[in-house]
Amino acid sequence: MLGDRTLTLYTLIFALLGAGGILFFWTIAAVLLLTGNGGFINDLELNPTERTLFLSYPFVVLVFSLLGLILYWARRDYLSVMAAGTPVAGTLLFYLGILFLR
Repeated sequence: MLGDRTLTLYTLIFALLGAGGILFFWTIAAVLLLTGNGGFINDLELNPTERTLFLSYPFVVLVFSLLGLILYWARRDYLSVMAAGTPVAGTLLFYLGILFLR
């Protein structure tokens, strides 16, 4: 139905905008982390695994965004929204894991 596809497209767009917004602030944190100029990201003192996971975020966004768009074009609506929203959910879980599971 047209209504379902339209709602899926809007949800996909908002998920991609959320991932892009996180990517903007990730860029700022990555510059601070790599230059060592301060900020909360340096206070976290990431171990090598956490640092690798942190620095892989742009690749995660690229892969899951493309996967979401491909699944949308393949008319797999629920899977496309899930794939596009994965970077946002993964960021939340990564941040909470760093704060509470250490």
